[in-house]
Amino acid sequence: MLAYVVRRLGALVIILFGSSYIIYNLTAISSDPLEDLRDSTEPNRDQLILNLTRDLRLDLPPPVRYFIWLRGVLGVFFGRADFGQTREAQPVISEIVGALPITVRLIFVATIVAIVLGIGLGITSALRQYSRFDYSMTFFAFLLYSLPIFWVAVLLKQFLAIDFNDFLVSAQISLPAIVLASVAVGFFWAAIFSGTRKRVLIIFSVAFLGNSLFLSIISSTKWFLNPTLGPILILLLAIGIAFGITYLSVGLENRSALKSALFSAAVGAIIYFPAQLLLDSNRPRVGLLFMLILLIGTALLGSVIFSRIDQDQLFAPT
Repeated sequence: MLAYVVRRLGALVIILFGSSYIIYNLTAISSDPLEDLRDSTEPNRDQLILNLTRDLRLDLPPPVRYFIWLRGVLGVFFGRADFGQTREAQPVISEIVGALPITVRLIFVATIVAIVLGIGLGITSALRQYSRFDYSMTFFAFLLYSLPIFWVAVLLKQFLAIDFNDFLVSAQISLPAIVLASVAVGFFWAAIFSGTRKRVLIIFSVAFLGNSLFLSIISSTKWFLNPTLGPILILLLAIGIAFGITYLSVGLENRSALKSALFSAAVGAIIYFPAQLLLDSNRPRVGLLFMLILLIGTALLGSVIFSRIDQDQLFAPT
């Protein structure tokens, strides 16, 4: 066992060393920190280039600079860590420490979302084994798993952050975007409500037309400039989600599960106005914590009220 652990740790060290060496040199070769200064018209341009070359040790080849950097990094074991300096002559370690809390929060939230969605879709696919939904979810799961994470992150940042902020200037959805989104929605609902080929085509057509009309209304009214739903739409959406989750998980014939889901939807609509007050207060985190507790309590209460058969079996004397 000890030999196995030592071999694994040795392989880990070799992989870390090799990957960091390759990434460092590729980054150094593919970028030029002096490019902006060479195109500059400042009178002291040559002095600035000389200073930056000296500070970043650009007079040395990348492999040599890597080992200088590695020596500073390994100093963490002796209390003298040196990760180098940025172009602004600031310690890299301070930049890392400043970004660490946000990174930890992002990783934590992403992990929770991945666990919830992964387990939920896995259970649903298992319940609908060999159906179109199962094949569709398996295909998309393998597709997303095969994509490079850093590339997906860049795409999400570009489309969901930068381009979305530019979109909010006019808040109008283009016709190609409406068609593309409606096709995706049509495939999604056709995969969920599988059946005969005719039924799948009907579901795809209805979902495509409905989503196209919905996005057209949102675009014409510029809803994204002042987004709001209201308690009635919240209730309708909650009821739709309740039916959808029940259909995917245990089927609509399970009346206990459907009633429990509709009970949660009703509670969500009732607390609409109190939730607005909590979230608009000076302590929104307290409101989020209260809503989380209420969510868990509602789920437990609904299971107690509407699962009488399961309770009888659970608490029956042996």
